[in-house]
Amino acid sequence: MGSATSKAKKNSQKETDSQRHPPSSRGKTLSDTKKILLLHKSGEEQLKVVKNFRDALTIAANGGIRVINSVNIDEGTDNFEGLPWLELELNNVILICLTSEAIVQLETILREKRLADENGHLHGKVFSVSFGENMSSEWPPKGIKRSTLNARDFYFGFANVEKLLTKDFEKSEKMNALVAAIKGTD
Repeated sequence: MGSATSKAKKNSQKETDSQRHPPSSRGKTLSDTKKILLLHKSGEEQLKVVKNFRDALTIAANGGIRVINSVNIDEGTDNFEGLPWLELELNNVILICLTSEAIVQLETILREKRLADENGHLHGKVFSVSFGENMSSEWPPKGIKRSTLNARDFYFGFANVEKLLTKDFEKSEKMNALVAAIKGTD
């Protein structure tokens, strides 16, 4: 009797899941979806902005991008594998949220996690984004360079980044360009 009840629950759960995420509504298969690891350095207030950005990115991608992990380097990078994770699947992408105070730490992480090769070329599936008015002149850090001419570094151009909401990112033309670049990554 217990197994009949648990079987009924499983079938009910399957129906609920398929109602929430009907396969035909997105027109995407799981293999089409880019999986993002979001790397950032955030205090309590900055973390809210990063989460708003994450939500806007997911909305703008219309099912084509999922942020599956978020690593705050202020909390350590032990759970961040770097290159092995990036190359585990074709659709894995690392997106770095830049702040000027994080660049020195990010340089160390890029090298330690082998996201830059021995010649200093940054992996092609590593993107960076700045919410401010321009991209930091310190990015990429000295000794690290892009190995591709394709756009991988984006800035949103916001004057006041402390209180950005999801809708602010959604309205930005840069979001569409970022989504297109990520989706176009092999």
